[in-house]
Amino acid sequence: MTESSGVQTNSQVRATLGLLAVVGLLVLLGSLSRPMLAVTLVIVFVVFAHELGHFITARMTGMKATEFFIGFGPRLFSFRRGETEFGVKPILLGAYVKLVGMTNLDEVDAEDEARTYRQQSYPKRLLVAVAGSSMHFLMALVGLLTLFCFMGEPVVEEGSWEVASVLEQESGGERSAAARAGIQPGDRILFVEGQSTAAWGDLVEIVRSRPNDTVQLEVLRGETNLSIATTLGADGDGYGLLGIRGQKATNLVKYGPLGAVRKTGTEFVTMFGQSVRGIWTIIANLGEVADRIFSPPNDPSANDNLETRPVSLVGAVQIGASERLSGSERMQLFVAFNIFIGVFNLLPLLPLDGGHIAIATYERIREGTTGRRHIIDTTRLLPITYAVVAFLAFFGLGAIYLDIANPLGF
Repeated sequence: MTESSGVQTNSQVRATLGLLAVVGLLVLLGSLSRPMLAVTLVIVFVVFAHELGHFITARMTGMKATEFFIGFGPRLFSFRRGETEFGVKPILLGAYVKLVGMTNLDEVDAEDEARTYRQQSYPKRLLVAVAGSSMHFLMALVGLLTLFCFMGEPVVEEGSWEVASVLEQESGGERSAAARAGIQPGDRILFVEGQSTAAWGDLVEIVRSRPNDTVQLEVLRGETNLSIATTLGADGDGYGLLGIRGQKATNLVKYGPLGAVRKTGTEFVTMFGQSVRGIWTIIANLGEVADRIFSPPNDPSANDNLETRPVSLVGAVQIGASERLSGSERMQLFVAFNIFIGVFNLLPLLPLDGGHIAIATYERIREGTTGRRHIIDTTRLLPITYAVVAFLAFFGLGAIYLDIANPLGF
């Protein structure tokens, strides 16, 4: 066997093992929680779509892309198509496309200089830089249209309540009365033993007064009325227990095509503004954010003010996989996530996309009407860039710790 063939064989073995490792980790996550696997795959798709926007626009404008990877860290699996290597790396917290000659610091072969990012016109560089956030905004718009046309917007129905979640087991280890009865989130319990439970307090009062009694529940599930018998439990003080949490009832409101388009536009603008205000709130309250990041595990005050409570991808998976969320609410979360990431990436700081937009715009202003290409010396921006990277690393790791030590509890 020649040395080159041995290297090729080792590369193929590594690629196979890497692919099996990624698939194995996803299978393990799916065995633990299918909803978490689904949310994780959605997030991977979102970051893939972001980089796909950069890749497609770079190819459209004649730039050379040498790598397109999902994840960070050592290469697990890759293949080459044309001049680009596509692959997967183990830390699935992002993705990247490597374009040649992004700054004046990048060394590029002479024959590739004309295809570098730095040598392209301002409109081309701007198109590539904004493509990532544009993909997020496009996914958000499609998600809103789907929500309003087909799934229905959750609208709170004042004066009514529904089951938010079902307690599977009581403190003694026995299945709760609601779990035995097959009560589901979204059900509306209308009567208990013929007594109206139109208000949540009515249900609480009736159930507390009947520990260990067998009762008949009249339940509305969707448009179907059900009559269910179950035996209530009892707590340590002798009060009856059903084993549910209640919340305000919601109706799913759908719109016609034109109404859905109008609603999508107004809702997108509203959520865009909320994302801008949310980012500014975090920046303006960095001290409080730091206090939360350094909070000890199980700190009851860590989640008091959600406006200054950072959420990592771990937290996003936890929230998205919660059984308390309906399909429509998950779609709203998907839309909000995309809009926030799209807005955040437009901040005028390297290494974010907004930093490249700011540099391209500054270079175009410096060129004026001279027609001479101006390329900024990126070394002057390195201290700021390193500071931003360090802050994002601290913020991201701190948010992951916070989501593990003090989860939001969705």
